[in-house]
Amino acid sequence: MAPSYILGRNIAPMNTTSAIKLRLVRTYEIPERRGATTIKCKECVFHDQEGTVLHATIPRDLVHKYSTMLKVGDVYSITNFLVISNFYTYKTSPHKHMLKFYYKTVVTELNDHVFPRHMFRLQHLSTLKQKMDINEKELIDVIGMVVEIHSPQEKVIAGKPTRLIDFLLEDTQGTQMQCTVWDDHVSKLEPFYQSTQHDHVIILLQFCRVKVVQNTGDIMICSSYDVTKIYINHDFPEFQEFRESLNGEQTPMRSIVSMTSMSYGSAFEDFSSGQMNVLTISDIYQNREYGDFWVVAKIVGIESSGDWFYVSCKAHGCNKKLILRNDGQKYDCDKCKRTWEEGILRYRVKIRVVDLNGNAPFILWDRDCQDLLGISATDLRKRTLEGPLTVPSEIESLVGLAMVFRIAARKEQFDNLHNAFAVIKVMNDPKLVSVYCRELLEAPDKDLTSELHPQDEEISREDFEDEDVAESPSLPANPMKKVDEGECGAVKRSLLDEFSSTQSSKKTMKSIVKMEK
Repeated sequence: MAPSYILGRNIAPMNTTSAIKLRLVRTYEIPERRGATTIKCKECVFHDQEGTVLHATIPRDLVHKYSTMLKVGDVYSITNFLVISNFYTYKTSPHKHMLKFYYKTVVTELNDHVFPRHMFRLQHLSTLKQKMDINEKELIDVIGMVVEIHSPQEKVIAGKPTRLIDFLLEDTQGTQMQCTVWDDHVSKLEPFYQSTQHDHVIILLQFCRVKVVQNTGDIMICSSYDVTKIYINHDFPEFQEFRESLNGEQTPMRSIVSMTSMSYGSAFEDFSSGQMNVLTISDIYQNREYGDFWVVAKIVGIESSGDWFYVSCKAHGCNKKLILRNDGQKYDCDKCKRTWEEGILRYRVKIRVVDLNGNAPFILWDRDCQDLLGISATDLRKRTLEGPLTVPSEIESLVGLAMVFRIAARKEQFDNLHNAFAVIKVMNDPKLVSVYCRELLEAPDKDLTSELHPQDEEISREDFEDEDVAESPSLPANPMKKVDEGECGAVKRSLLDEFSSTQSSKKTMKSIVKMEK
């Protein structure tokens, strides 16, 4: 005879012989102490057929009994359990009671395909920001796209070393929230900080904490010890729904070297915040640091030939390059697994830029190209359909422009000097260029490159892996002089004057400018 199951909302300490049917949402082990290999207990999070979430704890002496039995997503019948007070500080369930396994507890796996599935309790970022009564002790689930990720940090807290990584999460409506994960969770996000990929990084944090920052009152998300689970770019329905809800072209993820969040608003905010670095190309190659950097440089050539555009997926939020089938009739998208008869043309223009001390290949993407050229890749391609597939004159018109670029530096650019830096943002503002490097506006092109060639021989052949090798970046013979604090202050004041008054700046910078907070 099948047991009669009690509902989660009805459990009470007197229910010692009841049976309950539950689906396992999360399971994790708690060590005796931080860094220890011995297990203190095993924790489980379930939900019943109504979606009520229940926490359960398994004592250390019984962990071995259930170590291989309990699998996330499966449905179980549990009988002969104890009901105790939910005593944990940070709670996976708002229920005042929780289950405790003991030596009489029986767990049976069920083959129940109609049992409801509520693996996540997602909360919208916009809703969290509007809440007046944040419960910092109740753990929640959130999903979003990573639009900024900071370099991992190491700190000593209570005499013990710990690691953390900050990132900015954005939902489909553009609401953003700062997030921090600690210790073992850092390793899951660190590869994306170092990566050059341009695909969206969608992350779901299960059982994370909501915190109110005391000084500012801002809401932020952080991990909660061992209970937090991080899912990245999965094929769960929640991920698919999020991808389908993305509207328009999304900003690529930015990696930040600085230890605090940066503003990515107007040019005025970026340059007046005192948190940005302006580096030369040779400094970037020499420092070999991964992250997001500002560079003032002039375009001297278009390295793309017929490949100045690509055919992208038409799905919302998916700009992945489509693969043409062998029959030449249809396109496939490896990312969203869809098939299209045609795609959307997007810019991907490889350029060669120089500053006073070096040169490098950059990649301009669709949004910036449209802003600079005033025409979409589709419309520009239509103009050139009758002729050979070459670089249109509109793109050639970019040669000679001196601009401020924000670029992403990753491991790939340092391992192979042929790999181009991805451009995240472009500011075509002669005022900014004149403040940071007036010589780019005044010097003839030959003066910018005449000193590069004698130093090319210093680059090892091992730096190149491609046969079609681009010109190697120049490494300066002498180290770049750091600008002292007084000069930085003068440059910052000059920038403020440029944006806030009619005064013209007389200050020019020939070397690295580092804005410190």
